[in-house]
Amino acid sequence: MIGEKIRILRKNKKMTQAELAEALSVSSQSVSKWENGLSVPDISVLPAIARYFGITMDELFDYRLDSLNYKERFISFMVNNGMLRFGNFTLKSGRVSPYLIHSGYNLTGSQISKLGEFYAECIKEHGIESNCLFGAGAREIPLVIATSMTLFNKYGADTFHCVDFDIESDAFGSRDITMITDAFTSGATLSAALEKIHEKTGKYPSHAVVCVDRTESADNTSVSAKRMIEDRYGVKIHPIVTAYDIIKAAEKGVISAGEYTEKLKEYITRYKGE
Repeated sequence: MIGEKIRILRKNKKMTQAELAEALSVSSQSVSKWENGLSVPDISVLPAIARYFGITMDELFDYRLDSLNYKERFISFMVNNGMLRFGNFTLKSGRVSPYLIHSGYNLTGSQISKLGEFYAECIKEHGIESNCLFGAGAREIPLVIATSMTLFNKYGADTFHCVDFDIESDAFGSRDITMITDAFTSGATLSAALEKIHEKTGKYPSHAVVCVDRTESADNTSVSAKRMIEDRYGVKIHPIVTAYDIIKAAEKGVISAGEYTEKLKEYITRYKGE
């Protein structure tokens, strides 16, 4: 039945057989044969198929169209690719966290491409009509480029992009800027980036898309970092997922967090922002 599962995945992604074949570096005839039960993918191709659709090999062999929602697919993708890790990690804020988001380092082309798809999907889901994407540093450069390419290839939206504060008021002052970044905890790094953008352009971005909102309080306050930044800068923050989504995914068995599921709950209870 793997051919039927591939067909469902492809149609859910609104792709043609030819487009999937190109993405997997196989012939369109091969995809057609898989979906019609005339042949099965070579074992060497199976990991590429699972990776492309952001699911595990287990999910590929037991996939249901309604089995994973958008947020669960993203969380599963992060875990499977080492971007979401469980353990004991000391954050920049000094807090010792049972999980770490590591989304912007040493990524392969397929991982960056898939991340760009999730960011683009979040942008379209929230109806963001920005005409310029901005990344504050080296980690965001591939994310910004991958997101802008997905927005064009999948949705026909052609946006400008700028990275590493190479931004000038004359060029970008009239554009509606959306910031692309990874996870944030206390909000200090994100706040500094927003201040730098304002210094360069005289305004703040309208939106910021982040991979994970850890839902924690800002430093020395009970207010959440998200709320603090939105109130202070007038920027609307859109997380692909939150810490609560990660807990739900662990409880549903979408991912395996073991003993860290309870530790994650305790951590969020301790540091959650209002």
